[in-house]
Amino acid sequence: MSAALHAACLGLALSSTASHAQQAASTARQEVVLPAISVIATGTPVQGYVASRSAAATKTDTPLMETPQAISVITRAEMDARNVRDLGEAVAYSAGVTSGGTGETTLFGGNSVRVRGFGGGGTAGFSFNEYLDGMKLQGTGYDGGNLDPYLFERVDIVKGPASVLFGQTQPGGIVNMVSKRAGADMVNEVRLGAGTLSHVDGGVDLGGAIGANMHWRVTGLALDENLQQDPAKRKRQLVAPSFTWSNGKTSLTALAHYQHDDINATLVNVIPAAGLFGNPGGRVPSDFRVGDPGHENWDRKSAAIGYLFSHAVNDTLSIRQNLRYTRNELDSQWLYRRALAADRRTLNRSAFSAVEDANHISLDNQLEWKFSSGAVQHTVLAGIDYQRRTNDAVRHFGFAGVPALDLFAPKYNQVIPAQALFQSEDVVGRQLGVYVQDQLKFGALSVLVGGRHDKARSNTLNRMNNSTTLQDDDAFTGRVGAIYNFASGVAPYASYATSFEPIGGRAFNGNVFEPMKGKQLEAGVKYQPAGSAHLATLAVFDLTQKNMTTGDPDHTGFSIQTGEVSTRGIELEGKAQLLKDLDLTASYTYLDDEVTRSNGTDLGKRRAQIPTHSAAVWANYAVRTGALAGLGMGLGARYTGKTQGDTINSFTAPARTLFDLALRYDLRRLGMADWMAELNVSNLTDKDYVASCFATHSCYIGLSRSARASLKYNW
Repeated sequence: MSAALHAACLGLALSSTASHAQQAASTARQEVVLPAISVIATGTPVQGYVASRSAAATKTDTPLMETPQAISVITRAEMDARNVRDLGEAVAYSAGVTSGGTGETTLFGGNSVRVRGFGGGGTAGFSFNEYLDGMKLQGTGYDGGNLDPYLFERVDIVKGPASVLFGQTQPGGIVNMVSKRAGADMVNEVRLGAGTLSHVDGGVDLGGAIGANMHWRVTGLALDENLQQDPAKRKRQLVAPSFTWSNGKTSLTALAHYQHDDINATLVNVIPAAGLFGNPGGRVPSDFRVGDPGHENWDRKSAAIGYLFSHAVNDTLSIRQNLRYTRNELDSQWLYRRALAADRRTLNRSAFSAVEDANHISLDNQLEWKFSSGAVQHTVLAGIDYQRRTNDAVRHFGFAGVPALDLFAPKYNQVIPAQALFQSEDVVGRQLGVYVQDQLKFGALSVLVGGRHDKARSNTLNRMNNSTTLQDDDAFTGRVGAIYNFASGVAPYASYATSFEPIGGRAFNGNVFEPMKGKQLEAGVKYQPAGSAHLATLAVFDLTQKNMTTGDPDHTGFSIQTGEVSTRGIELEGKAQLLKDLDLTASYTYLDDEVTRSNGTDLGKRRAQIPTHSAAVWANYAVRTGALAGLGMGLGARYTGKTQGDTINSFTAPARTLFDLALRYDLRRLGMADWMAELNVSNLTDKDYVASCFATHSCYIGLSRSARASLKYNW
């Protein structure tokens, strides 16, 4: 891309405040109701669990019942009720989504989120599908993502290819996190928390007005805790200020966040299957640590600043511009498993370290025009987006002198020698996309048509041999869909979409990856009775991806490519307010996954870590009268079916069912106005399980029971 074109792209100033859907503002069915949040966007704030509109799939404020695509929305009220600790917990009850497959591996935490079988996975080479305020969270896998969910107002999951509007994406879908931001109403919350594993945290969420047109908000959190690995520890500090100015026609929202994670743990805590299944020495305990507390650390600082700008030229024409600059700094070193010795208890290990400095600029310019042609109403969206990312990385890797570890009598605080320089590189990637979309509405029929052209370039300087690898890719992606709303509340729909994602970096042998290309057919039906707080979606899809990347089981930090993967599935999801005080979320997913083209032994096999069946249900009830008035209760169950443990399907990780519990009490019943006490327990029965495996020597232990209590003050 020329410097002139680069400058032209950055100079575009069409508009912004991405109208990323309504924002959840209050726990509506509790005795204590949080203040509603005014959103500088079209649409209305979400009350409770059931959203009716979203901009995530269309970049325009559109009813979910008029969007021919499956979308899940997790509101702030639902996240608060479950007191979610990471993105994976936030989406755990949604159809088509799997999370938690890496257990407590702290490189990903619960953020190893897959949508329809694609997305962040078991090793750092996997591509991520996470977006913040409609713009991709870039990273190498070591230094990207993993933002604390206390920053989010809501999470939208767009299922299926989304490249037409978002550019380089995986075909399963995207997970878009919407930031808390300044609004017209005052927000005042202070919380203190404590829990198992010596967990303590404190948070604030404050906001209000500065004069007639300016509003502010600051969200902050600090936590200190031990981890399931014994011993292991994590500290986190974050702050996220925002300011909004609006005069009715023009609005500008400035957003920033800073998060610092300081972790002493084994970042990819994978254990050989022989240590978990049928070992004569027994089963490795759930708190086993592969690495060494005297050697390992992971220190990451992530900072971002940007804005959402919008201007209504008139009643039919508006312009928007979204911009964000992100900087990630990482200093880490940790140990990684190698082969298990013949005695089935001595684990050989390697040492890995990385110092990285990454910068990312994302710019999205949008023009929205609403008009009519006869009886057809049009909402036309045209846009140009641009991304530039750089990553400077120095990595060491090897196993010379690294001591082995006894699975059943581990000895820690051993001397770990420094390893040879493995990689020293500087990567610069650019992407330019031009897209057009038309939403046509004719009575009860809504049709969506869109197309996009992407051009991507990646330049990698290998400082070890002073060589440069240049990768140029371009592609056209498109989508078309239609949905018809019957008066009964039933809305059948069908759609077709394609995706495109260049793969940065190289395989272990130095080969440059081919870009991934996906396509999907989807059909389904949505149901929302008029005037009700219920929404149900049934979706059936057939998805194919070429040049799929998976983690290289033999070389940490690298990926390999298979030829083609076919995934077919059925999803059923419902959210409802039953009676007056009962909120319900339920989902079921069936995935039929197969490697359909490959020159390896995985041909015709199912990919590892992907369950055929999964289901979840969460119910939340508030008592308003009688002796228990002020008490709230939530109970959930999550079922994950068995998963294949390696690429040749030689063994499986067993199915599991986990239970979650929530209790809360409105302390005004005890004379403490504006106070709320809460208790959340995940994995209530303390089930000991294997989260997943991706090779015979690479399995993740699942999360044990965790209890967290909190005291909140809202005024």
